[in-house]
Amino acid sequence: MELTPAMKQYQEMKKQNPDCILFFRIGDFYEVFFEDANICHNVLDLVLTSKNKSVENPIPMAWIPHHSIDKYIPKLIQHWYKVAIAEQITDPKPWKLVQREITQIITPWTYIQEWTKNFNYMLAITRKELSSWEIYHLAWWDFTLGEYQTKSFSNLWDAQKRILTLSPTEIIIDVDFPEKDSISTPIQQYLQCLISVYEVPVDPESFLCNMAKVQTLSSFWQAVGEWRLQAIALLLHYIRHVQQQNIANISKISYHAQTWFVLMDEITIKNLEIFSSSYENNQQYSLFWILDQTKTSAWARLLHYYLANPVNSLSEIQRRQNLISHYQEIDYSKFILKKLGESYDLQKLTSSILYKKLSPIPFLKLRSTLNLFFWWNEESEILLNELKLLWLQPGEENELKSLHESLKKMLKSDQDVMDWEYFIADGWNEEVDELRKIAFHSDDLLLQYQQFLVQESGVQNVKLKFVMNQWYFIELTTKDSVQFEEKLWIWNWNQEDEKLNLYRRNTLKWNQRYSSTYLEKLQENILTAREKLTKLENSLLKEMWEKIWDKNSEISSFAQKVAELDVFCSHAVFAFENRYIQPEMNNKNLIEIVWWRHPVIEAYLPTDQQFIPNDLSIWEKENQEKEMIHIITWPNMWWKSTFLRQSALIVLLAHCGLFVPATSAKIWLVDGIFARVGSGDVIAKNQSTFMTEMIEVSNILNNATSQSFIIFDELGRGTSTYDGLALTSAILQYVLKHVKAKTLIATHYHELIKLEKMYPEVKNYSVSVYETDKEVLFMKKIVKGWASKSYWIDVAKIAWIPDEILRLSREILKWFEAKQDSNSHTQIISTPLFEIQNNDSKYQEKYEKIQRIITQADLNNMTPIQAIQFLAKIKDELEKED
Repeated sequence: MELTPAMKQYQEMKKQNPDCILFFRIGDFYEVFFEDANICHNVLDLVLTSKNKSVENPIPMAWIPHHSIDKYIPKLIQHWYKVAIAEQITDPKPWKLVQREITQIITPWTYIQEWTKNFNYMLAITRKELSSWEIYHLAWWDFTLGEYQTKSFSNLWDAQKRILTLSPTEIIIDVDFPEKDSISTPIQQYLQCLISVYEVPVDPESFLCNMAKVQTLSSFWQAVGEWRLQAIALLLHYIRHVQQQNIANISKISYHAQTWFVLMDEITIKNLEIFSSSYENNQQYSLFWILDQTKTSAWARLLHYYLANPVNSLSEIQRRQNLISHYQEIDYSKFILKKLGESYDLQKLTSSILYKKLSPIPFLKLRSTLNLFFWWNEESEILLNELKLLWLQPGEENELKSLHESLKKMLKSDQDVMDWEYFIADGWNEEVDELRKIAFHSDDLLLQYQQFLVQESGVQNVKLKFVMNQWYFIELTTKDSVQFEEKLWIWNWNQEDEKLNLYRRNTLKWNQRYSSTYLEKLQENILTAREKLTKLENSLLKEMWEKIWDKNSEISSFAQKVAELDVFCSHAVFAFENRYIQPEMNNKNLIEIVWWRHPVIEAYLPTDQQFIPNDLSIWEKENQEKEMIHIITWPNMWWKSTFLRQSALIVLLAHCGLFVPATSAKIWLVDGIFARVGSGDVIAKNQSTFMTEMIEVSNILNNATSQSFIIFDELGRGTSTYDGLALTSAILQYVLKHVKAKTLIATHYHELIKLEKMYPEVKNYSVSVYETDKEVLFMKKIVKGWASKSYWIDVAKIAWIPDEILRLSREILKWFEAKQDSNSHTQIISTPLFEIQNNDSKYQEKYEKIQRIITQADLNNMTPIQAIQFLAKIKDELEKED
């Protein structure tokens, strides 16, 4: 089938953007064809029709009105499709092909949603091969916010962990990246994100200078050093491609230095339920949900950033704490929050203005937000003074003040702007005023001219009429035209006066029709005034767009300070109302927290219940007794996970510069927080419960230092009792001797309590239990000492396990206890792991072989991974059939 020129044009554009759904502008509609039409039919529920229905294989087709496209794009984005918009750039003319070009490519990452509270990261990855190793470079950020970060990794595994922590919406891989599946396949097993391939610009240095509007990259220093330039250039190059224009809002490019941040991987973030709860996989029961008392999405994103990136800089932590204290001391914090609740997201608004289709709506929202700070009344004065406390610079203030004045004068009031048209305020531009007068008040102008002719001619029956094919004309009866033309002869001496420069147009049986130079011009102006007015108003809006482009860095800086005002002020009110206190940070290797609570559980308790607070003291001092590891033996109930998680959450909140739920708290500066809580099979990666746990433990052992804080909620699950007990004991001893991190572990292996006698740095703790002949009460208080038993029967009773099962389980337990030497299993800590009492020669031979393997092994120089492999080898020997 022979394609039309327009369809050939479509296919050429589709070939350039094969991964996009192409919306092709034809007149008042956007049309999609071929497979794109089938996708839109299924996703958008559009009617599927076809081109050239008479041919054997008609082309599938669907369409939407051009003014409705914003309703449909979000649905495609939600289904992880990219959308390319092909607009007409020339007017339709007979027998001539309309020129079109791609004006925008919209992806899940570049789609601007002003209401979202989450970061929408895009990430680029490049690889540099050196003589004996490779380095992987990442660059990322939410482009609507204008700040970008870079980081390098010496191996792909660490780079992938960082990607998982950031959870980007889209990943851009360098076209020269070898074995692209090595990065995309593992990531897509955990994340739902788009993977795109694009090229680094030929001259990345010149490209970045042009994008950032700088003469040299020296101001970015470490951020673009050591080949990180290629990663940030790739990211910005791709953004320019999808936006089809240069990037305006580059306010900062920085290097993500770990020395400033507390290390916290994606597993810890998940286990601590910081942003999403394991219950229903919902944000509602997360730490972020509880703390987020902010008023707009912009400020919520800053809180999100603080929680995801805790810092160990004492000065920065104290700066945040001091600001929160300030907002607790003043009596108008709630007023500030009320006013901030009336504002819009400045950074998203700016991006909407710069990157979306030109519309007055975001300009009006920007003016409305700036009104809060620059209206020059007592309320705006209060807000502006608080921003100055957050280091708002005079230059920034003046630039924003000037922008606000321009917006205030240029745009009509919000209620007067009913649509996207006719939004320029009266008096801003003389030509707009004149065109508006003609476009909307032409009857007045025509009436004024008619009255002028009556007065000048003395003829009362002068009429101004309009006929579609003849337009405007002056009409008189034949009788009145005699007197009129007598005057007309006199008027011919006044050629310079357009109103009096009249001539006859038509002679009818009973009437005469006339026109004038003035009427012809007025007619042309009336017929084209609205079109001219729309173009002129849009050109004036474009001029304001250019001002905002130029002032983008000042707007971004101002928005950051407003975000901090909201975060610190809202947290101050929240902390006061919920009895949170300011923690005392120290460098003395001391954590001492009194009466601390779990922030999430406390918030969801019924009003007639109180959270049972606990204390924590873990410390290390030279030449003094140390407490570095707490082994917590529990009744097998849910409270152990609560205790461990709230420990880590308190440390996290303190390093975010936020207040904590406690009576008092002294917390030392850590360099990492690690949490291994719960386990399960990872079916997609063919990993069992035990393997998943071991991978997480190995990651902790390889990354934690003596300045880290670790929580282990059970180790050794998914394997036999003895294997799990031996492994847990070995891990704890390794942490004590080599890692030396402050560690809390909750365990059901009561045999581990003997470690306290072997190592003075290890202390035993347990839950307090009140037991009588009739019942057992779990006090939910942590006390020194170990639990004497597991209370499994009592826990089962609470869970309403049938009595028949409980009776049978007691009988089975007695049978096991009768068969087993009551002391044999307790020797696992203090005696050789595989000493046996069985005199059977074949068993003795097997265990002597294993003893030789252990004796010959160089245990002191084993890495954590090698130790795990070594234990697996021993386990295989034990399970061999004779």
